[in-house]
Amino acid sequence: MKKVLYLVIACVAVGALILVGADVLSNPGLQGAGKEMPGEVPESQTPCSADGPREDTPYIEIHRAGGRSVFLYPDDSGYPAIEAECREQIQSISGQYKMGFSSAELEAMKQNGTYVAMNFSVPTTFETSYLVGGLLKVITVNEAIIFLDLEGYPETMIITRADDKSGVWDTSRNRRELRDLVAPVMQES
Repeated sequence: MKKVLYLVIACVAVGALILVGADVLSNPGLQGAGKEMPGEVPESQTPCSADGPREDTPYIEIHRAGGRSVFLYPDDSGYPAIEAECREQIQSISGQYKMGFSSAELEAMKQNGTYVAMNFSVPTTFETSYLVGGLLKVITVNEAIIFLDLEGYPETMIITRADDKSGVWDTSRNRRELRDLVAPVMQES
């Protein structure tokens, strides 16, 4: 029943977007005619490419709630420190939540939240702090999403994705250092 409700809501939202998009496309005055919106940073001033990730290259995506994403790559100055902290966050996983999110739910959470996503060009294995049957849990991830401000969910939640599997984890590490590291990047974008 809940899935049907989500499907109906998604269909209504798509319909509304189509109607709004058609109105904007048919009315050139609403399209902005190349003008920048207030508060929007010109492309030439962004610290890194906001066009999307490079293929076959690990990257970190820093996304401000309701805003744009900034992509950092290994050759960018802020990448090493943020990468190290993301790895610490993953290695500090101390439990698993018995919940999951559909692709649509996760995309909505990402759009409405501030997060740091670490994306690996190849699946990467981590030994966590989570004890299962007396052994430390080992997980393999392609992407780890670390939310910084998502309301209604545990503050220390990490979502990982790997090929056809995903996981929702708790970590014993707080977000203070990660917030401090990404703040300058978000300020520049």
